[in-house]
Amino acid sequence: MEQYNPQFRVSSKIVKYLTSIEKAKEAVEGLQLPFDLELKFRKEAFLKSTHYSTKIEGNALTMAQTKKLLDGQDVVARERDKKEVLNYYDCLEFILKSAKQKQPVTEKLIQEIHSINLKGIFKGKLRGHYREAQNVVMDSSTKGLVYMPPEVKDVGPLMQSLVGWLNREKDIHPVIKAAVAHYQFVTIHPFMDGNGRTARALATYILYHAHYDLKQFISLEEFYSEDRSRYYKELHNCQGPNYYDRPQSDITSWLEYFIYGVAVVFEEVKNKAMAVDKKIHLETPHQNIELLENIGARERKLLQFFKKEAQLKTKDVGRLFRIKDRSARDLIRRWIAMGLVERKGTGDKNAYYVLNSRYRDLINP
Repeated sequence: MEQYNPQFRVSSKIVKYLTSIEKAKEAVEGLQLPFDLELKFRKEAFLKSTHYSTKIEGNALTMAQTKKLLDGQDVVARERDKKEVLNYYDCLEFILKSAKQKQPVTEKLIQEIHSINLKGIFKGKLRGHYREAQNVVMDSSTKGLVYMPPEVKDVGPLMQSLVGWLNREKDIHPVIKAAVAHYQFVTIHPFMDGNGRTARALATYILYHAHYDLKQFISLEEFYSEDRSRYYKELHNCQGPNYYDRPQSDITSWLEYFIYGVAVVFEEVKNKAMAVDKKIHLETPHQNIELLENIGARERKLLQFFKKEAQLKTKDVGRLFRIKDRSARDLIRRWIAMGLVERKGTGDKNAYYVLNSRYRDLINP
């Protein structure tokens, strides 16, 4: 089978949307939000992604039910709906961890994403394995045939070709890559079920991997879920009724739609983050703002540690940042030099560290 070579052009609309995305990315990455707020935003994004991605596929849980379930509480709902929600959240945690480890997109990674999404729902070869039978895409309302994916014999080679393209094309913008991956994946429809959730998770993974995630504050699924008919229409307009009718369809219109959605979500996250940042600056004394601006991500995490603990030891630093003792000691020496912590105790064995009073006032106003 020939190498995958998607047909599209970078239209003026795509350029406009990518420019907007770059501006939002620069703005959000330049903000120094408190560590606990970043965690809150990230948790909210995971909640929205979980709710809306499963909702697109017909999951009946409300946002409130989804939140309760993710918080460890039970809800009255269909068992499969609950499993889909819990699985998608686990999937998001998996792709975030894998992206941080800089794992490339592979067929094995995609199969693992699918396997997590179908945990407890399907067993055996229906979970994490390419399909061994023909599947179809039906209209949920009319029950009519919408799209006929490729035959079983072509699934493996087509997936191999897609993964090859994703790893081969180094100069294509990550957002375009995510859009192409989403389209081609659902066009191949390599699994018997769970293709939509896996496609959206794959697109999110590509953005995470390339750091186009606004600190993981984004939830693309909400945009596409709010107008599901448009989402499916844009896909099917490029796909046609049968894969073999348009194996090399021009997908510019799909890219325009997908990338517009990313631009909208990025702009919303930017506005929310900047509004919170502005409020913090208005409420925070000037000298405290200067202290915050002079510290990095590790130091902010350290401040969160001191919100709960009065003393710090070398082994705490090692656990907190997953580094060896020697690196932890180097880090502590740097913090002493910058006036962030003070050494207490006698000798190396009994030494411990406390937060400088200036920073203590910052976390305990």
